[in-house]
Parts: sequence; C-alpha cells; structure tokens
Amino acid sequence: MLNVGGFSNLSLIEQDKPVTGFDCGPGNVLLDAWINEKRGLAYDANGAWAASGKILPGLLASLLGDPFFAGTGPKSTGRELFNLPWLHHHLSTQPACADEDVQATLLELTALSIVDSLRKAQQDTQALLVCGGGAHNGALMARLAGLLPAARVGSTAEFGVDPDWVEAMAFAWLAHCCLEGIAANRPSVTGARGSRVLGAIYPA
Repeated sequence: MLNVGGFSNLSLIEQDKPVTGFDCGPGNVLLDAWINEKRGLAYDANGAWAASGKILPGLLASLLGDPFFAGTGPKSTGRELFNLPWLHHHLSTQPACADEDVQATLLELTALSIVDSLRKAQQDTQALLVCGGGAHNGALMARLAGLLPAARVGSTAEFGVDPDWVEAMAFAWLAHCCLEGIAANRPSVTGARGSRVLGAIYPA
C-alpha cells in the first residue's frame, strides 16, 4: 500500500509476516510548492506540467544524495527537511534550467525514492495499491508502473476504496478501536515496546 500525500509512505503487507511501514520521502510536497511558486497553481493536475519537461540528471543526483534516502525503514520525514529552501539549495549548485524540467525531475525523485525504498524492503512486490492525492497524478502512476514492470500498480479504487477516503477511513477505525479498547498500533512499524490503545476520550 502506497500513500502519496505531501509525503510518500509504504505499508508492506505479506502473508505470515508482520505489517511494516515507513516514509519514502517527498510525495507531492515539492511538486506542489514548485508549481505554486512558478505558476501560481495549487498542484500539477495529472502531472501534465511534469510530463512536459525532461529529467535533469545532475539535479536528480544532487537531490537523491540527501542522507535520508540512504536509510532503511522504519523512518519518517516531513516539511522540516523537504521544502522549498531545500530545493533551492540544490538548484543553486546546478546550471540554469527550465522550470518544467525541474518539475519533471521532482516527479522522478518521488517515483524513484518510492521504488528504491520498496525494493530494499520487499523484493518481490506483486501489487502496489496507491491512495492519496498522488493516485490522481497520471504521470506519476505511469512512472511507478514503468519502474515496477513485474508488479500490478493501480489505485485503491480498484478495490472499492476511493483513494481520497483512505486516510479518513483509517482515522475512523482508530477512533473505533479507542472506544472499544482495542490495541491499534503496530510495533513492527513504529518500534513501540508493545501493543497499545491509541488516543484518549474526553467526555463533554
């Protein structure tokens, strides 16, 4: 299971093994920030602007050189690391380049960081089910499919779950577990010392 929101994260599900999961790196956060800065748009609809550019190998190598990408799960990240200043720092080390080429490179960064993380953690992935806003990015979905030719890559919608609903459904489930006293954490994901009921109830 791949969630591509601002950041990308994987939940790995295998028969007879504990569920594991971790952040891969930036999902939409840099793509949205760059198109907002350069074109005043909130997001790159269907990845069309990224698809119009070409990947810049030098910039891509610089971005992938961040130590975060070398680590293995469990790991987590956020806007304190991957943000516009981080991107501008890397751009300052490169020759001048077209804005759409930067967008294409950022999409490749998202795709590669996901697939590299997946290959390190799960060698024989059979299916990658995508949720979150990234599931609507046709260019990203096509790139993921191209990088994972042996796996089925598709949206969670194929299984009756709208990709925009998954996070809300997860929090509804967590609330149910809290009310019923059911442990809902996964120590194999978080590194917790044991199973725990999550959250708290504050009666009015």
